[in-house]
Amino acid sequence: MNEENSIGMVSKDEIRHLGWLARIELSEEEISKYESQIDRIIQHFDILDSLALDDLEPIYLKKSVRGLRIDQAKDFGADVLPKTRNGKDGYLKGPKSDVKP
Repeated sequence: MNEENSIGMVSKDEIRHLGWLARIELSEEEISKYESQIDRIIQHFDILDSLALDDLEPIYLKKSVRGLRIDQAKDFGADVLPKTRNGKDGYLKGPKSDVKP
């Protein structure tokens, strides 16, 4: 456990890392807020993990797949790529990724 947060189950450094992975900037206030929220979520999972479920029969949901739609590809009837501002050489150009470890 990190010295920065020896009481909780997740450290502020781990929250910062999650923010970095999600490519979002977190303020110190947000980090503290998420730290306590994630700790509560983990505590709830600990409660669920402690339940004895060995004697219970599994419940199976029997649903017919006949009611589902058939997945079929449909032609748009026109080439939409030239109408986009990010089309280039027959491809859709996405934003640059400037991720620094």
